[in-house]
Amino acid sequence: MILSDHSINEAIASGRLGIDPFDPKLVQPSSIDVRLDNKFLVFRNTKRAFIDVKQPADDLMEMIEVGHDEPMFLHPHEFVLGSTIERVKMPDDLVGRLEGRSSLGRLGVVIHSSLPRDAPVLFLDQDGVLGWRPIGELVEKRLRGSVVGFDQDTFGVAFHEVTNWFTELPDKIYEVRLASGRRVHVTAGHNLFTVDGRGDLIKTPTRALGPGTRVAIPKWIPDASDQTPEHRLLDLLSADVQAKLFCSGPTVDAALRDHEPQLRHLLRAAGLSATYYVRTRMLPLPILKRLSGVPAFQLEDRFRYRGGGSPLPARIRIDRELAWLLGLYVAEGYRRARQVNIANTDQAVLDRAQAVLKGLGQHVYRTSGAITCCSALLSAVFDGLGMGHGAPSKKLPKGALGWPWQLLESLLAGLIDGDGSIRPDRECLRTTSAELVADVLELAARLGKRAVTQAQAQRPRCLRHSLGFTQAQASKVSGFRYPTSLNNIAKDRTGGAVHVSTLERLHGSYARHFPSVFNPIQKLTRLVSGDLLWDEVTEVLDTGRFETVYDLEVRASGAHVENFLAGYGGVFVANTAGFIDAAFEGHVTLEISNLANLPIALYPGMRIGQISFSLMTTPADRPYGAARGSKYSGQQLPTASRLYLDFQP
Repeated sequence: MILSDHSINEAIASGRLGIDPFDPKLVQPSSIDVRLDNKFLVFRNTKRAFIDVKQPADDLMEMIEVGHDEPMFLHPHEFVLGSTIERVKMPDDLVGRLEGRSSLGRLGVVIHSSLPRDAPVLFLDQDGVLGWRPIGELVEKRLRGSVVGFDQDTFGVAFHEVTNWFTELPDKIYEVRLASGRRVHVTAGHNLFTVDGRGDLIKTPTRALGPGTRVAIPKWIPDASDQTPEHRLLDLLSADVQAKLFCSGPTVDAALRDHEPQLRHLLRAAGLSATYYVRTRMLPLPILKRLSGVPAFQLEDRFRYRGGGSPLPARIRIDRELAWLLGLYVAEGYRRARQVNIANTDQAVLDRAQAVLKGLGQHVYRTSGAITCCSALLSAVFDGLGMGHGAPSKKLPKGALGWPWQLLESLLAGLIDGDGSIRPDRECLRTTSAELVADVLELAARLGKRAVTQAQAQRPRCLRHSLGFTQAQASKVSGFRYPTSLNNIAKDRTGGAVHVSTLERLHGSYARHFPSVFNPIQKLTRLVSGDLLWDEVTEVLDTGRFETVYDLEVRASGAHVENFLAGYGGVFVANTAGFIDAAFEGHVTLEISNLANLPIALYPGMRIGQISFSLMTTPADRPYGAARGSKYSGQQLPTASRLYLDFQP
């Protein structure tokens, strides 16, 4: 819960929250502005050849004090540490969030930022469904669930609960592109994870990334659940489709046994034959809903679409064969209102697909190059699974990334059987869908496979495009039986992944001399045995977007996480800095960067940022302070990094 202006004023007046000096005019609707002091720490890069995070950084920085009426000039791409005039004293049940001002952000001055609204985050909701969700939706709805993050000490990847949600001020958006085809939209101040030559993990802001920098991606992602995934059929169907369904099975039998007079009355009122439906033990779904709402249908219950067609079970369990079929459909299938079609020239593939559909009780029509299932209900189910409506929009079925690994293997096999190939050293899949590319990169991570993508140059427009024909129209006028007969198979070009074979070899040799996992090989151990890979940055692009950004807090008990998986294909991003912990007391150090191409004058006393306050569920058991060895408690001036303390016993 974020405190309003009324609550902020009330907390300050009661002494629970300390802001000194306090100016009531600085209080905003859900935050309080803070002002810039006249003392700054600037880097002197002539002191050392590099920054060693194990050593104090005080000698790397020089304190500069400007007059109260004099500006501090921040040059292009320069980074300095500043401080707030205000001294902040937090109670043990509030946390603060420091953000830069939008007006300064528009000039290129940033303090802390995050991700744009549409940036996808791999999110496991409370119903056990794992899938990509826009971070803006997670924040605006304050959705509870878990995200994929890694322990910064062990590099172990796991699911961790989202502990808070933040909406930030507008900022400039950049796109980081990686060699594997992954990409993520972030602000210049947001951190990705790199590793230095000593094996130390480094949080690196987007503005410092360049071609060749390697950033953390998952080597694998654990199963979200070991339960067999199951979909309630009604959850996949629109209201229009549900209005045309008929039910049979144990639920209808029980309703007729207990409420036959009421059901006969409802049927007659709807202009239907009560005698027919009672005799056939089948009821229209709308009638059943009017009786007692939506019943809890069982696996043995069946639904049939109006006008005939084969029924489907009320609950569809995903087994390995159905997972394979869905993969095949994503790769080589399409649907119309009353049919599902899958084309393939391999008869063994069509035999298997036909067997899976018959196992669902569906009638299948077969030709030498395709199978067709004429079922409006199955078509609606495939639509509800959200697999796309054409090749450029194809994606994995809803919730598929959360399936157990055995089902994911079958899903991938279906994709490859549909539009891929298998070679001795790799499996290849071709697609024109950017969403499917991102999904398959994550699917590979779930299976512990290394995956890369390679885009092919767009082919020149063929004659049918010039004539305004779709592929189906061109096939028809040309006398081809299937639209896919005109599909050009792209040349297979693959790229290399980041290899760790050399590290594995070294680790095996060293481990014989150091059997226990401790210094000096513990960093090598986590690089080799941890759950991370390192993908190469190819470019960082300015998207031209300037918009509201969002962030999640991921704080795990017993693990140093504070990151989550985001972007297309999955890249680990850090929780934004600027967090003011419960019971913190002192002046707040500001990390200030100039992203503009011109110097900017910063004046002491100007409003530099704003702090919002969130109420914790309970007071902290071990609040920030000297008792728990907190590094920055009581700071009065801009304070250099004290990360080196993490490496001391």
